[in-house]
Amino acid sequence: MISLDIETWIPIYHAIANDLGLDPLEDANASKTLSDMLSANHNITPREESIEKVSELLKGKRAYVFGSGPDLEEELDRFTTERLSALKGEETSWLDSVLISADGATSALLAREIIPHIIVTDLDGSPHDQLDCLGRGTVMFLHGHADNVGVLRTHAPELKGHVIGTTQVSPYEGGKLDNFGGFSDGDRAAFIAEHFGASAIILLGFNFNEVGEKIGEGGIRSNLTKEREDRKFRKLTWASVLLGLVTKPQPVSYSKSHSLLRQALGIKAPNKKARLNRDL
Repeated sequence: MISLDIETWIPIYHAIANDLGLDPLEDANASKTLSDMLSANHNITPREESIEKVSELLKGKRAYVFGSGPDLEEELDRFTTERLSALKGEETSWLDSVLISADGATSALLAREIIPHIIVTDLDGSPHDQLDCLGRGTVMFLHGHADNVGVLRTHAPELKGHVIGTTQVSPYEGGKLDNFGGFSDGDRAAFIAEHFGASAIILLGFNFNEVGEKIGEGGIRSNLTKEREDRKFRKLTWASVLLGLVTKPQPVSYSKSHSLLRQALGIKAPNKKARLNRDL
């Protein structure tokens, strides 16, 4: 299943693969491996039930998507304060909000005792934290590609609950996996929110001008090598392009405008220049 038209997505994917030196055949083989591992794990909820759960979660709801950019902790602290204030004031709009974390951002949320409704991941962050959330009812969109086969083999047998496998190649090449569009965990999360009918997509921790350090277990950041940082920046460039294809609704940055919650509560945005200075 693919959200974008297959004829639209595949040329984009091949352009990305060309730029980053990826082998589409290796990605397809990795996706087939993930598909086989998920099929063999009888502790995983049937795909149809998980898809139905995601549809019920997202349709007509506001989706907050958390990336791992350097602004995440600052925005997350503001977000948490607003959330607690709203809940204390019995602000019911929070009941219509869905929290989606992209891979490592999950650990930052968990460190603040926030359990995301959905995780979009290739398990590059902390598998321990993400499996913890999975055990608490979170839905996991687990991605297969050539660079993460090892971690998939290690952790696939541990998976229990709602897990939906995703691929970046054609679903016809990548086993019984879904392709909702998107390449990195963050932009793929926005495509998923759009596909399942979110009424708004609000981005936190998305900064296309600066690479954030890797977030590991407990929300602790660690330095990237120069090579990984350069590669990450190229991926961020593609993410900014891909997010432009998400139009119904178009994603908005949490720091670029009043959040919908502030509008509902009549709270003015702080007079602080946002660090994210590129419109999506």
